This record gives sequence, C-alpha cells and structure tokens, in this order.
Amino acid sequence: MGKSPDKLGEDEIKKYLHHLITLQRSDSYINSAYSALKFLYEISSPLKLMEDTMTEKTKLTKTGINAITTPFRWIIITGIIYFIASGTIEIIRAWLYIGFYIIGSLVSSILLIKKTPELLNQRGKMQEGTKKWDKIIILTYFLFAIIITPLVAGLDLRFEISSLPFYFTYIGIGLYFLSLLFSLWPMFYNPFFEGTVRIQKDKDHKVVNTGPYRIVRHPGYFGMLLGSLPIPFAFGSIYGFIPVAIMIFLVFMRTFYEDKTLQNELEGYKEYCQKVKYRLIPFLW
Repeated sequence: MGKSPDKLGEDEIKKYLHHLITLQRSDSYINSAYSALKFLYEISSPLKLMEDTMTEKTKLTKTGINAITTPFRWIIITGIIYFIASGTIEIIRAWLYIGFYIIGSLVSSILLIKKTPELLNQRGKMQEGTKKWDKIIILTYFLFAIIITPLVAGLDLRFEISSLPFYFTYIGIGLYFLSLLFSLWPMFYNPFFEGTVRIQKDKDHKVVNTGPYRIVRHPGYFGMLLGSLPIPFAFGSIYGFIPVAIMIFLVFMRTFYEDKTLQNELEGYKEYCQKVKYRLIPFLW
C-alpha cells in the first residue's frame, strides 16, 4: 500500500487482510499477518507516546529561556553597578572574573538544556504556592548579591578604603566554579529543584535521597552559600564582605525555614531527616 505498517489505519488493514484472502493465501499465512500487525500496534503505540513525550520535554518554554538567561543578566547588572561605583572600567581583575563567570554560565546552560529542560521551565518563574517568607528572603538576597555588594566594592575602590592583592581574584573565580558545581549537581537528581520554596502538589512532590542528597539535605543551598563569596575576593574589596555576611545569614535562614516547611508538609521528609542528619554543612549543621 506504499506505507509503513505502523502508519496504516483500521480500514487499510481490513483491505489488506481482504486482499490476502482474494490471493487465496493459506489460513496460517493470514493469521500470521494479522498477529504480526497486532503485535506491531501493541508496541508502537506506547513507543510513539513515549517518543512524543520525550520530544515535548526537550522544548524550552519562555520561562525556561528566562531561567537560562538570568545569570547573564545578573552579571551584566553587577558589572555595570561596579564600574559606575568605581568610576572606571579599567579593572583587569573585574573583567577576568566576569569573563570566567560568563564561560561558567554558558557551560552550565548547555548541560541543563540537555539534561533538565523541564526543570528549567519550572525555574524560570515564581510558581503559585511559593511561601511568602521565601519571596522576602530571595528578593533580599539578590538585592545584596547583584546590587549592594558590587556597589560597596566599587565605592571601596574609588575611595581607596581597602584592597586585596590580585591573586585573591583567582580565589574568587575558584569559589564561583565550586558554587556552580554544587548548584548543578542537585539539579541532575532533583526534579523538584525549583527556584522558590513550595510543596509541589501539582507534581506529586516526593523526597529525594540520592546523589548529593545522601550527604546533606539542602546541597543546592551549599552552592548558594559558596556563590555568595566570590565578588569581594575577585574585586579585591574587604568592605565587600559586609553585605556578603548578610547574604550568608540569609542562606542559613532560608535553609532553616525550608527544612522546617518540608518536615511539616512533605510526607516522608521527617524519616529522611533521621537518615541524613545535616541540613547544609556536613558534621556542622
């Protein structure tokens, strides 16, 4: 009939079987043809459904694109504020850090697009049901991260209040890549790793206890903790550690409140806490 068997409709299959009868094929031949077609459809239907589902999962929505491009917007804002506050753009250590930040963001974006596109689509916006306290904490954190910290570091340089040797820049870059590692690692294991705190009833939220979640209960926040540190090192500002200290406090606060929320509202999480003792830092807390 000029078509692949899995493309045939019901009427075409009937015509094909009737054609076999008119050719006076044996009963066993006709039965074999019928059984083969039946078997093909029993297999191809779920395979086609799975293929369609996988194809659908690989598509980034607008929110997914927003999640991917967010780090690039952050570093642009950070750089602009820092250079304006410092009064010059001729700062090699700042450009060095920004360059490595962009490279790291590009690599992580490629990995996440290939491995967790559906999660990116969820992380690109603040989901319904996000806890009010988390909205306050996360907005405050990023206010300090991308505005106040580079502003303080820039003014520190302009007025020559404090400075760190150039080699501290490499410490900042190293901390950034460590933070990237500990931020990405949980995403490959946790399909519920959204950008804000909520119980994801729409996604049948379950406890994740594999990968880094065997070590601490909130490995992503450990990455966030490390990600709070690089700018004072990279930009060479001792006073930059003042807003960073507030950011670190906010990370601990967010970890505490999310852990409390999960213990109270997520089935099986209290039992998980008995197996994995530490929230954020192994052997400490």
